[in-house]
Amino acid sequence: MSGVGSLLARLGDWGPLTRRRARSQEPTASLTPANARVLVCGASGGLGQAIAERFARDGAKVALHFNRSRSAAERLAAGLVAEGCAAPALVGADLRDAEAAGRCLSEAAAALGGLDVLVLAVGSAKDGPLALVDDDDMAECMRDNLAPVVNAAEAFRALRGEAGGGAIVVVSSVTGLVGQPMRVAYGAAKAAVISYCKSLAREVADSGLRVNIVAPQVTEGGLADLMKAKVRSVLLANTPLARNCTPQDVAGAVRFLALGDAAFVTGAVVNVSGGLITW
Repeated sequence: MSGVGSLLARLGDWGPLTRRRARSQEPTASLTPANARVLVCGASGGLGQAIAERFARDGAKVALHFNRSRSAAERLAAGLVAEGCAAPALVGADLRDAEAAGRCLSEAAAALGGLDVLVLAVGSAKDGPLALVDDDDMAECMRDNLAPVVNAAEAFRALRGEAGGGAIVVVSSVTGLVGQPMRVAYGAAKAAVISYCKSLAREVADSGLRVNIVAPQVTEGGLADLMKAKVRSVLLANTPLARNCTPQDVAGAVRFLALGDAAFVTGAVVNVSGGLITW
């Protein structure tokens, strides 16, 4: 028997395992905005706000996480209620702390009656010439970007438990895929986030939990607004779609990866870069 044939034959003997996988993936495949319970971490920031608005306006139950900016999360929640959306839950935590992350997800699950989707739009940037980046800068950037993702993802896995399924979508950056001058610490941290999510996706696939990454270029309302005119023009000249990324562009990609239409997608990095990056 050929190598492939032998492998298939052995897989055929693993009935309980393959059946368990099929069962665990059913909830994810049927997940829609109408029945999704979503925690958006970093909802007080521009990207997190756009993502939360997209889910809430589509009918999902949403919890808004904040760290220091409770007022921004409250304004977002009030605005959504004024639009006729269901009132979001508010949960505050420093996700760099594992225990705080666990409490945050437990509170969100209690408020929503469970959690199906975890979205992470968190982190910080540390830019500057490599010669001026010291060990503390590197450690801080890694802690701010990687630790919240690891802690929240582990808490989400624990919450899902034996039920399995669910989806994690992490917002990283194209800087984690391609080298950029003046962004060594940030690029290293975002690359670590991408690598962690890819490995996690493969490790937890048998439970039906999907893990995917969105990697946008600089966005309007964020770094794009802080760029010098010359830098901005160079970026636009090298972007085939000839405009900057918006928070709404990112929100659309996150929504797709989180719900049932992407039930067979895991470990993927979706570049939201207007063609600037094409792999």
